[in-house]
Amino acid sequence: MSFLPDSELINLKYQLAQQIKANINRAASGKSSNTPYLDSFMDTLIDEMAELKIEISKLSLTLSSLKKAESHYSLSTSSTSISSRQEANHSLEDNKSFWTFPIKIDPEYLQNIENFHYPEENENGNHYIWMGSGNKTSIEFPIDLVAPIKLVLKNVRFITDDIRESFKLFINGEELNFESFKEDHGYNIAASWLPSPNSIKDKCTIDICVDRSVSVQELYPETNDTRKLCLALSEIEILNNTHEYVNT
Repeated sequence: MSFLPDSELINLKYQLAQQIKANINRAASGKSSNTPYLDSFMDTLIDEMAELKIEISKLSLTLSSLKKAESHYSLSTSSTSISSRQEANHSLEDNKSFWTFPIKIDPEYLQNIENFHYPEENENGNHYIWMGSGNKTSIEFPIDLVAPIKLVLKNVRFITDDIRESFKLFINGEELNFESFKEDHGYNIAASWLPSPNSIKDKCTIDICVDRSVSVQELYPETNDTRKLCLALSEIEILNNTHEYVNT
C-alpha cells in the first residue's frame, strides 16, 4: 500500500540520501579516502539506507491508517451492537402480549401440553381430553397478574374415585381451596385466587395434580386402550374475580 506518488518517493529518497551523505561526511571530516571501491561502497550503502528509511516511513503511514480504520470499525460495531440490542428489546416488548380475561383453554390447546393426550369427542359432540400417564401437568400462559382470578375446570371426570380424592390444584405454586359441583358429564371444579405481592408475575402457571394414573386395561380388560389415565376435562376457564373480593 503506497501513500505517496512515485515522483515524491524519488524526491524523498534523493533528499534522504543527501542528508545521510552529509552526516557521514561531517562525521568523517579529515578522514577522506582515495579508494574508489570504498567510495562506491559508501554510495551504495547510503542509497540502501535511504531506501530503508523510506520503507519505514511507508510502514508507519500504513500502521497509522490501520489504527484509524480499526478505531472507526470498533466504534461502528459497538454502535451497531447497541442499536441491535435496543431493537431486539423493543421487538420483545412489542411482541409481548398478555392473555386477557376471560381466558378459555380447550382440548385443542391442551394437546400440546405435556401429560395430555389428544382431543376426543363424546356422543353429544362435545370435546374433551385425558390427562396421563403422569400424575401432574403444568399449564403456563402470559398474563398480567394484578387482579384476583377465578379458575374453573369444566366437565372433569376421574378414572377412579380415589384419584378424585387425591386431586390438588395450584396457581404459581400456591395450593388452592376448591369446590366441586357434580354435573351430567362430570364435575365442575372452581377455585378463587388472590395474588399476593410476592406472587405477582407476568405469567400464570396452573398445576393439576393427582396421586397416580391408572392403566385402562386394569379397569377394562376387554379394551385395546393401553394408556394410563387419571382425569379428563373439556375446558379450563380463567376469569377476572375482582367483583367477588370487592363485594366481600
